[in-house]
Amino acid sequence: MSGKGESSGVGAAGTGTGVHSGNGETWAGQRTDHLMDSTESSDPLPLSPLTLVSTESSLLSLRPLPSQLLLLALPALLVHPPTHENYPLSLFLSLKALRICLQLKALTADVECRAWTGLAEIGLRAIESGFSTGSEHKWAHGLKAEVEKAIGKGLLIAQKHPSLRPLRHHLTLLDAQFSFQSNNTKFARALLRRLIASFMPSDPPSIIYMAHLALITQLTSTPPQPTTTTTSPTSGGRTSVLELQAALTAITTLSTLAAQNMHSPIEDLAAVLRVRVLVSAGMWNLVDEALEAAEKALCLVSHDVEDDGHVKGQRSDKVKQEPLEALMRSYSITAQDVHDSAASQAQSRSNVSVPQPSPPKVAPSMPGPKATDSLTLSLTAHTLILGTIYHTHVGRSCSAELRLTALHSLMDGETLVGGANSDGLVEISLPGHGSIHVRTTHPRVLFLLTFLVSAIAKRDPVGRRPKKRVFAEYGVTQCREGHEGDQGPVNINVPLWASQGDVEMIDDRVLCIEADLLCELVANLSHQHLAALISHTRTHDIFDVYAARITLHHAHLAHALGDAERAATCYRVAADLDGACLVGSSVMPGGGFIAAAARAGEALLRIGLAAIQSPPPSSVPAADARDTPRLDVDTVALAKDALARCSASSSAPLPALGALISAALSGSHIIQSKALLKHALSLSSAAGDNHLRALVLAVVGAQYVYTAPAHAMEVLA
Repeated sequence: MSGKGESSGVGAAGTGTGVHSGNGETWAGQRTDHLMDSTESSDPLPLSPLTLVSTESSLLSLRPLPSQLLLLALPALLVHPPTHENYPLSLFLSLKALRICLQLKALTADVECRAWTGLAEIGLRAIESGFSTGSEHKWAHGLKAEVEKAIGKGLLIAQKHPSLRPLRHHLTLLDAQFSFQSNNTKFARALLRRLIASFMPSDPPSIIYMAHLALITQLTSTPPQPTTTTTSPTSGGRTSVLELQAALTAITTLSTLAAQNMHSPIEDLAAVLRVRVLVSAGMWNLVDEALEAAEKALCLVSHDVEDDGHVKGQRSDKVKQEPLEALMRSYSITAQDVHDSAASQAQSRSNVSVPQPSPPKVAPSMPGPKATDSLTLSLTAHTLILGTIYHTHVGRSCSAELRLTALHSLMDGETLVGGANSDGLVEISLPGHGSIHVRTTHPRVLFLLTFLVSAIAKRDPVGRRPKKRVFAEYGVTQCREGHEGDQGPVNINVPLWASQGDVEMIDDRVLCIEADLLCELVANLSHQHLAALISHTRTHDIFDVYAARITLHHAHLAHALGDAERAATCYRVAADLDGACLVGSSVMPGGGFIAAAARAGEALLRIGLAAIQSPPPSSVPAADARDTPRLDVDTVALAKDALARCSASSSAPLPALGALISAALSGSHIIQSKALLKHALSLSSAAGDNHLRALVLAVVGAQYVYTAPAHAMEVLA
């Protein structure tokens, strides 16, 4: 409230604000200093003229504070975090004190403006906590109108007095936050844009950065819904293309401004924000460049030359029109190809080393002043998580393993998580201009997210003790420690200015992470884990978010058990739940990864059933038909739809599945089929997906089982 950067917190990448930290601490501190002076001067020593002066000043300092100043300081003395049992009472008493203060006569402009600002801040916290709509807290009814009035009154006073310009900026941020909370997003963003355009060179950089961060947050998120229990971090509406472009432009503007002011921490924050926005929007073609820039800014030096060369080689492994003999030599899969790909994959994993950056190093024990900097450590953790997700998505297992190892090394240190006292706030020091505080991902969420990313990056779900299962099981155990026993989210520390909605958001994210971890456990004890997943999602009202994925898991289970009818039904339902249109429809195909996986699964199921019903060929057919005669029209249409979806996706398993389906549709084009299968084998090997490799090799063996059985056994050995 004092207008300084260090006295106001920045929530959710720059939207939250502090509550009376400036006023409360200032006045309370003055009062304590005066009492200390009086105690020292009361010692029975011989009086001197200097002592008499000190005694008189002490007596003057013990005079009661004016009522308006005492009432203005009360909210800071009454403040409690939203996890405290007296949190609603503290809000009620704070609002009461400010209302009484505003009823006093002869208030100075400074005191009145601060009182209106405090009323808006605390009222907004109560609204975000859901108290204004619940029947339990009748004292909070009508707060929206009161907050709107307080913001208007405060802005009117601040505009008339140039000395209150910092409060004017702060009130504008509150107005934008209140409008965004009220689903008036267009007006909120317009307020922030006007505020950014009105800044002068004399304005402190802290408030300028806060305005930019608030705009980026509002462009990349949807208004919170604290009154509903079904809201989850994954259930919000997707950001439009125009909003994404505006957000990326705002991030570029923030980075340019920080570079001009020579504030490198803000530049690093902008670089990581860009990667986060691109990954969240699924704009994978732009992530690579942004991720490289963020890693370079954080001095994370990784050696991906072999992976990049391998990927470039994969891009050239497509079907080419070459002479028959050249194609036979180039695309025939030999035992050497199979074993070389497996050996290179194992060797690359065994030789992986932790990235060796110059300070700051990902390992907290590395020397250097920035090794203990909370912002750098937090940005490094986020960058490593995003990098692991990206490289796992595009099928670069070596690069993903490299970053995952560095992430584990970082998270194993207590410096990042911060123990029981960490609330997710990081301080950004601005030399010569104080500092600002930015709220990052809460340490509890970041800790659990590491387990989820680790489980996803580990492709093999079975074995004696697969790492995927180890990470997933331990992550589920950690998730359940906070919400079992009907005690709510325990051991969660949040800033004093946070709201109950912030605590509920953390709890919702933990519930979603637990559901995602249960999805990764489905391969082991499928019936048991699917039942636990359904129970968990229904209990916490997030089943609709996971319905398509759960149905796809049921389809895979039925497919594995040989229940073709149930598997086909579940595949169709999963695709429909994910928004896919009917096969052969003229409407734009909808759906995402789940729809593509479901269509591919159903297509492969039908192709397999057709192969079972067809008699074994005595030799390789000589016909030159594109589609295999044993596939009916519906199966071919379904396979082509699945092929189009898989080919359009960059997610690691889908391009390999597309090549596999295309090989099945090649019919008598045996050379083209071999080329496609070799491409699928290369993709699955690079992604570390041994189960898909086994499927591809089984199809390869089937090609040679009647013509060259010895070669088939050699490939499958």
